[in-house]
Amino acid sequence: MSTAETRDQQLFVRQSTGLVREANAFDAMVFNAVFSAPVGATLAWGVFIALALFPGADLVTATLIAFVINIPVLVMMALMAASMPRTGGDYVWVSRILTPPLATVSNFGAAFSAMIGATFWARYFPVFALGPTLVTFGIFFHNNDLIAWGNRFQTDHAWIFLGGLFMIVLMTAILIAGTKMTFRWQNTFWIIASAGTFLAFIVLAFGSSHSFQSHFNQLSARFGAHGDSYQHVITAVRGSISAHPNPGLMSSTLPAIFIIMTFMMWNWWSVYLSGELKSASNRNRHLKIMFSALTWDVLFICIGVLLIYKVASYIFMSAVNTSPNPAYKIPTGPWYHFLAALTVNVPVLTILIVGSFLFWSLPAMVGNTFMPVRTVFAWAFDRLLPAMLVWSVLATTFQTWLALGVLAGVVCVWIVCVAAFTFPNRRPDLYQASPANITWGKVPVLKIMAPLSFLVMCFLVYDVLKYPALAIGTASHWWYVPVFMGATALFGLLVYYVAKYVRRSQGVDVDLVYRELPPE
Repeated sequence: MSTAETRDQQLFVRQSTGLVREANAFDAMVFNAVFSAPVGATLAWGVFIALALFPGADLVTATLIAFVINIPVLVMMALMAASMPRTGGDYVWVSRILTPPLATVSNFGAAFSAMIGATFWARYFPVFALGPTLVTFGIFFHNNDLIAWGNRFQTDHAWIFLGGLFMIVLMTAILIAGTKMTFRWQNTFWIIASAGTFLAFIVLAFGSSHSFQSHFNQLSARFGAHGDSYQHVITAVRGSISAHPNPGLMSSTLPAIFIIMTFMMWNWWSVYLSGELKSASNRNRHLKIMFSALTWDVLFICIGVLLIYKVASYIFMSAVNTSPNPAYKIPTGPWYHFLAALTVNVPVLTILIVGSFLFWSLPAMVGNTFMPVRTVFAWAFDRLLPAMLVWSVLATTFQTWLALGVLAGVVCVWIVCVAAFTFPNRRPDLYQASPANITWGKVPVLKIMAPLSFLVMCFLVYDVLKYPALAIGTASHWWYVPVFMGATALFGLLVYYVAKYVRRSQGVDVDLVYRELPPE
């Protein structure tokens, strides 16, 4: 056995990861798109809350701005992923460029954000998919039992727990089946869900405001409303909403950007597939994967928003998403797919549109569950952890929990920005031979994109502090933000130093592994 082989066996758990590069570009594009902003699910719940919280918010303008500020982050992440295409993503980059403790902080921030996302999408299934679907079927088939069950899945904690548990068990079984099978399920569910969303778009494109209002009033009358329910919903909260979008109103536009970014800042998530992605050292491949996902999200979120405005109107979407609204009597939430189906009120189309939204949760959960598993794998491969880690989290309110996910992600991206900026200087041996070695003029692209990406993350933190309704409730709770982010970093450091102490007592110096890249 050669000296190099002996050294590698001492440093790493084994000579190769055992992972197969079987994920293709389409797998990775869907992986990013559904992790970041699964179009139908994001429209169903997420973006329209901005209209109620921040009157005058212009979702289209906010989405286009989100597109622009995502660009430097994606370029930076693509170059880093191509330079060190290994399982673990930022953990590998930061540990080899900066220091191992910062790598565990960065990677834990990303993993924690993913776990928050997994919790959100597990809860999404009963509350925004299964519940509304059952209520809708109950309405059309005049079955009160289905309506009652649908209401329970949206409001009863025990039923929500069971619905979320079902998704977790299903996702676990799929992950156990292997990477190839996982992506097969992801892609199939994504195609079905996207088809239903596009059907909703077609219905809205050919539907009219008059037919929507008529069907909405007829349905509301079945549940105790009287007269013009459409107008009553608007009148009930008219004093707290805006009749038109106002992109120049910064107090509404800036927080709306944050709400969009809550879903759309993650189109670089395929970096955690680098150890299993074909041609992972090709920077253009990473760029195409990431920008295809970002463009898909931006294009169809804008189309979806404009189409629902065409039929339902901006002021109605603002009013119906304001909670509580005593004039809204229908026993299910005013979710996008439900309102789109009301435009034509044809049973077959309604079943197809609403039913398809049952398929959004699973593909959205793939990235959120896949990444923490690969994080533990990467840590264990470097002998930082001895075995697999089993995790679970419980969620609070949807909006607060998602905002916490963003803040945990900010911790990760900030550290990656520092690593990317210093990469050419701290590890010139790796940088010179890597796909990241490109310049604009004589300046390394990473030294341009990293500061811009850092500023984008600063903007997200500023938004949370400036507009407490996004996450912390009141301005007096400002200190929640630094405490949460600091605790995230502290836990990452704790993981590293506890693991280092334990491994040292076993005669293993974990610092040695960070002097070179792990084998493939």
